[in-house]
Amino acid sequence: MWPLLVLGFLVNTAYSVMWPLTTIYLHGNLHLDLVQSGLILAAYSGCNVLGGYLGGVLSDRYSAKTVGLGMLAALVIDAGFGFIWNGIIAYPIVLIVFGLLTGGMLTLITALTAQLSHNDSKLFNLLYIFINVGLVVGTASIGVLFHHSLRPIFTLLIVCYLGAFALWRWKAAEFEASGTDEAVTTTTQPSTTTNSKKLPVASLIIILLTLVFMWITYAQWMSNVSVYIQNEGLGIKLYSYLWVYNGILLIIVQALMTKASHVRIIPWQILFGLLAIAFSFLLMTTTSGIVVLFMAMTLLTVGEAVYVPGVPALINAYTVGNEGKYQGLVNSFSSVGKALGPVLGGVVIGQFTSFKFLFFLCAIVDFIVAAGFVMGVAPLLRRRAK
Repeated sequence: MWPLLVLGFLVNTAYSVMWPLTTIYLHGNLHLDLVQSGLILAAYSGCNVLGGYLGGVLSDRYSAKTVGLGMLAALVIDAGFGFIWNGIIAYPIVLIVFGLLTGGMLTLITALTAQLSHNDSKLFNLLYIFINVGLVVGTASIGVLFHHSLRPIFTLLIVCYLGAFALWRWKAAEFEASGTDEAVTTTTQPSTTTNSKKLPVASLIIILLTLVFMWITYAQWMSNVSVYIQNEGLGIKLYSYLWVYNGILLIIVQALMTKASHVRIIPWQILFGLLAIAFSFLLMTTTSGIVVLFMAMTLLTVGEAVYVPGVPALINAYTVGNEGKYQGLVNSFSSVGKALGPVLGGVVIGQFTSFKFLFFLCAIVDFIVAAGFVMGVAPLLRRRAK
């Protein structure tokens, strides 16, 4: 299903050009403080939550082709507005609409992936490889395209969305047909998914809450760490290079995971990812400098590479039907964390004037989440997998 993978690449390339610049542009170019920037990011992520939910519901009830074409056309229009108007009032509006539509489109892509991969989590890993190729291209483009003007950025967004629109119009019917065939096969075969291997409601809630808290901490890298790097006198290019490194390392780790991925190890994969992310923040409390930032990014990336695809794959493995609903929940809870993260981080920095204290709090939160996952989820899934 290469067209679906290419679609993920195009949508995430556009996404990855926008979000690293948001705090930098709001704080550096529009001269808003971190709390104000965080509130705008919260509104953006809140609309991303709504978009994820609507994308899931709409993909379950209506033609995926029609829904996808509508959202991609709206993204082209939104990027066109951003090209012309990107001042202190217009840019937040464009950003919020971008969040709503991107949330819906990413949910639609993961829902189709879920329909095609109930018995194998490798397709999720392949999708995340292509998504992270988009991350590399998008973040690498920032240093080339952004010189205090967002017009080159929005030009790239328009190109990506026009390409995605053409691909979706060409191949969406095939995505739907393949997903329907897979769903029929899954439901007609004898299966334990709806019996002994059904995901307990308590486990589902805990898994979704881990997404909220993990993304609250991870969002610091997407927002406040850029200001931290500038305060350290290291320059914005280093921030861009860190995300390029993140994307390349993600591709390598996830390519290796496609050879070893199995449903029974996914809970432990999620646990390992949470711990790696916690240690990345703990490392940043010890000292500063370029080497430490790259070491912390290495831990963060490895944790992200095993945790982020692990959660939707785990939920998908223990649920059949309503893939749009469940993958919409994954994207929505993730977006809640992304919404709260910049605001909470800005408040902590404003109150304590210390980035290292913020990093310490993030490490503690991730350790607590990992402990909660071990006690509340892993034992249940291990018993049901027997």
